[in-house]
Amino acid sequence: MRYKALKITQVICACYILTMTFRYYPKGLIDPSAPPGEWRIIDVWNPENTAAGVIQLNGDPNGQKRAVVAKNRACLIFLAISRISAFTLYPPMFLIFMTKCKATINFLMRTPLSLFMTDDQHEFHSFCGKYIAIDVWVHTLFHLLRWGTQGNIDLLWTNATGLSGLIVVLVCPLITFPMFIPQLRLSMSYEVRKSLHYLFYVFAIGMCFHNQTSAFPNGGFNQVVLGFCITYYTLDSLYVMFFMTEIIETTIFNVLPSGVQMTMAVSDSFQATYAQGGFGYVCLPWVSKFQWHAFSLFEHPTDPNLRQVFMMKVPGGDWTTSVHEQLQRNTVRPVWISGPFVSPYNNALNFDNTICVASGIGITPALSIIRAHKESRRINLVWMCRDSAMLEFFMDHLYLNNEGGWILIFFTGKERLSPAIENHLTSSTILIKRRPDLHHLIPNIIYGIESGLGVPESMKPSEKSRVKGLIANKVRELEASGFSEEEIIEELTILAHESGFLLSNMISEDAQSSGKSLLEVVKDHFAIHEPKFPKPAPQTDGLHHRARRRRSRQGALFRSVMLSNQINMLDSGYFPWENQEGAHEFVKGLHYKMVLSTWGMMYCGGSKAVEDTLVKISKEYNISLHPESFAW
Repeated sequence: MRYKALKITQVICACYILTMTFRYYPKGLIDPSAPPGEWRIIDVWNPENTAAGVIQLNGDPNGQKRAVVAKNRACLIFLAISRISAFTLYPPMFLIFMTKCKATINFLMRTPLSLFMTDDQHEFHSFCGKYIAIDVWVHTLFHLLRWGTQGNIDLLWTNATGLSGLIVVLVCPLITFPMFIPQLRLSMSYEVRKSLHYLFYVFAIGMCFHNQTSAFPNGGFNQVVLGFCITYYTLDSLYVMFFMTEIIETTIFNVLPSGVQMTMAVSDSFQATYAQGGFGYVCLPWVSKFQWHAFSLFEHPTDPNLRQVFMMKVPGGDWTTSVHEQLQRNTVRPVWISGPFVSPYNNALNFDNTICVASGIGITPALSIIRAHKESRRINLVWMCRDSAMLEFFMDHLYLNNEGGWILIFFTGKERLSPAIENHLTSSTILIKRRPDLHHLIPNIIYGIESGLGVPESMKPSEKSRVKGLIANKVRELEASGFSEEEIIEELTILAHESGFLLSNMISEDAQSSGKSLLEVVKDHFAIHEPKFPKPAPQTDGLHHRARRRRSRQGALFRSVMLSNQINMLDSGYFPWENQEGAHEFVKGLHYKMVLSTWGMMYCGGSKAVEDTLVKISKEYNISLHPESFAW
């Protein structure tokens, strides 16, 4: 059962208040003088209070006037429902504040208490928020039914309980509905929804005035619970502001059509908090001094002291659009960053095998996971991307480098991809130009690895072998095109350099090649690596001219890499993105504790449809899922 501890606590709270309500006074509220079988709750000291719908315990004329009068059975039922709904609110109200105490969560996640904490604090926060949004209306409805039945509807504005409750019930939809009702969320900008969310301060203060501690133990918990929550949350936020926030004086921005990638050098204390991953809140004061936005953090592939974020330009996002517009002109102006904070992707530590599913810019937390754990764990990546510029950026900057797991990129855009993208593909880094069928893909990955039929590293040649295959293919292509020996060597030198090698070092390994021309040495040395392709027809359009040869190099390299990769994949015989007969049954038959418990799925992205699909897959195969959705 999801959030089992929370629900058990709510049941205990409901039983407590029912017991405290339906006992004879003074231990409860039931009038001991009432005839048997005719329970009622009235003010036995002051009939005028009863007529007004309130009681003052112990006949105290200065005590709180509690609007709990119930003169008949129907009103007692209404009161029971309203009090149950009130007391089942206490656990989620407490937790909705605690799940956003980021400094506290960071600390607790480093202690054994983390073993008993929920994996996704934001999802837990959303769950509690939805419950509160519905429950306050249930609570209010049954109070109004009781007051209306007894002719005391004026308590809604004449009594402190009614007036404070009215304020709370009016602000609650403004806080919650724009966050979880899709139509409202899409029609309002993030900045507006975030501003409305801060009305929780009004909600909490109103709840503190809803009843007084004098009602204890038969109520009167609001001031203690909500007072503590709002105070603790504020202190935690102040700690984050003063001790977990720093200025980045010089920042590097890379502007793409779909967003902005930001690189920054963070302090040692920032790195010590979380060495990899997490998320942070970013403020660009030259855009807005009052807006802090959450972004996943990932490390620079060659410098671990640098942290990066990608700020996607989203429809309806006034801030991200403004950032993108202002950065059309180069700038290194300072930014502020708060964090890093723990994210659901930190759960990758709990698994030996992880499948990271990402859509769009949701790839960023997966990059940190790959970098942090690729040497000790098998990290597989499924990335759905429709932005060719974003795809080229991440591949060109060596972010997608993973020796031990599949990297499956599903390009769903309509733009023509640059040949440079294909230069970074290997036998386990595959580009597929269609949408993935996750219902087949996820079990296929597990099936291939657990059965040994589709283990990525077993089919991936060394990088040097891959480059040798490219060079062998290039020699045949250039010779068939009529290039001179000098021109061929020049082209091969460039190709080797672009792939990270020196041609002279590669051929010097062959000790038996002395006395031969350089081209003969190359051909002898790379002959065993040469793929068997048909020789291309000789070119007669002047490709031997240097200028046109330069323009054709990129296309030739594209064809060479693609052919080499296709040979590697065909030799493997395993395609996780295609239907694999028996994969579903195989995965379902795996032992949970011994095998399936070592597998976990992560998701980050803004697609609710993808997340819903992964939830179904998680339930079908009993594989843990940890989403980090930013569909806020």
